[in-house]
Amino acid sequence: MKNVFLVSYDVCEAKRLRKTYKKLCGFGNALQYSVFRCELSPLQLHTLKEHLWEILNLDEDRVMLVDLGPAGARGDECVEFWGKSRMEIPTRRAVIV
Repeated sequence: MKNVFLVSYDVCEAKRLRKTYKKLCGFGNALQYSVFRCELSPLQLHTLKEHLWEILNLDEDRVMLVDLGPAGARGDECVEFWGKSRMEIPTRRAVIV
């Protein structure tokens, strides 16, 4: 099962900033500058962390991971935008068969 994560980062050096952005593009969608929405399985989350640890200098940079819960549930409903967003949050409906 995948959970929705908000990933926010503050990277001090331009080269690491570009690498961080490009890496996160492979895992989710940019909501704002330096903020991504990612639907990740536990294995994908671990893989993302390993990739970011290789890029970042943790003495200077920081990353915040916020677990919003399961995809298709609260994880999709707890993000609120004011103004123009960079992506649409998916609308999902439960189908009972």
